[in-house]
Amino acid sequence: MATFVTRAQWGARAPREVSNNITPAQGGVVVHHVDAVRVARTNHADCAAQVRGIQNHHMDTRGWADIAYSHLACVHGYLFEGRGEHVRTAAQGTTQGNDDWYAVCALTGGTSGNYDTVTAQLVDAIRYGVNRLRVSGGAARAITGHRDHHATECPGALYTRVLSGEVNPGGGPLPYPGVSFRQPPTFVHASVATWQYRMNTRFGYALSVDGQYGPGSDAACRRFQTDRGLTVDGVVGPNTWAATFA
Repeated sequence: MATFVTRAQWGARAPREVSNNITPAQGGVVVHHVDAVRVARTNHADCAAQVRGIQNHHMDTRGWADIAYSHLACVHGYLFEGRGEHVRTAAQGTTQGNDDWYAVCALTGGTSGNYDTVTAQLVDAIRYGVNRLRVSGGAARAITGHRDHHATECPGALYTRVLSGEVNPGGGPLPYPGVSFRQPPTFVHASVATWQYRMNTRFGYALSVDGQYGPGSDAACRRFQTDRGLTVDGVVGPNTWAATFA
């Protein structure tokens, strides 16, 4: 199991303010990375300073109340306490994302062709963070990538680990998020973007990956359900979700 590092242990500054106005039972946990360049530290002794640097950047340059993330995970298998449970984040890039979702940031980065090594210890630390946020923080089971909330490539190479369910505490496949997608009206949820991306990349659909379950997504769902011998109702519920991520 990953080792938990408290704020006191990594030398965190006190937050300027703390908002407990978060409803994670309506969202879940979002996976992030640090940057589009490689940032993982070779020696774990350097990771605490890296987290302090992120906090300083968020507070002094961004003007935020604290480090943006709920927790941060390093490639050596340590989970650094960020804002923690029951505290609103500043990481998702949208108001609803910060209202309803926690954030776990991997201390990694890079591009598709040049990314930090995703170690088993890193995956274990992310899982530990997700589990803490579920058990102690009341997060729903949904796990998304930052890109499902905001126009970004984050979390880079880790996004495939999200889709596979590898970062889920119980392992893959990606768990059903606990909400059914249907329309009308258009249903909006970050997990819709996760599903749309999977439908495109795994099954060849051409959906707009926008997190909005409207007529186009409904029509694709019905075709998918027909092809898979599922009940054709246009609803992405547990069975359709499971078939999509099998």
